Amino acid sequence: MKISCVSRDQTGTGVSRKLRKQDFIPGVVYGGAKKPEAMAISQKDMHSILKEFGTNAILDLEMNGKSYHVMLKEMQRDPILGDILHVDFQQVSKTQRVQVQVPIHILNAENLNNEGALVHHLDELHIECLSGDIPKSVSLDVEKMQVGENYTVSDILVDKEVVVLNDPGELIVSLSAFNLTEEESSEDERTEPIVIGEEEKTEE
Repeated sequence: MKISCVSRDQTGTGVSRKLRKQDFIPGVVYGGAKKPEAMAISQKDMHSILKEFGTNAILDLEMNGKSYHVMLKEMQRDPILGDILHVDFQQVSKTQRVQVQVPIHILNAENLNNEGALVHHLDELHIECLSGDIPKSVSLDVEKMQVGENYTVSDILVDKEVVVLNDPGELIVSLSAFNLTEEESSEDERTEPIVIGEEEKTEE
């Protein structure tokens, strides 16, 4: 994916605020032999990148007549509004291996038929691969899970080009039995009724 951006000479809070009002997001490009260079990218293009590639986007950034092969390294958001405030792009080689976190998508959880409570323990997978082989996400199908069963990192299948860096035994999801309600617990604790007078007859 090719995206155009503009270089900028001025930096600072005031400049960044002005850029955002003009529907641009301030950022920086760094890495390799290149000195860090301040830039700005349109909000529309940035949202398109995130929609298509997620937070591990790899793209060709065109600036001042040159093209830079970069990955989205860091993104700052407004903690209240969620607006993107600043982005960092790192220049990478197409033959360079990189380490990233990719989201884990849980599939078919709705088909568990309320057999238990699905508890999530891990949301992202730590992987290493070539910059051009980064998956947008990885998937884990839980449709056949049984109550009391756990799925770990070793249950996720990835392409042969991808190396998983997490411990294979690290827990991703578990299916726990529902807790009994207070009424059900009371019923389980009930014993057979005692017949009044039966003990007296026995003594006679």
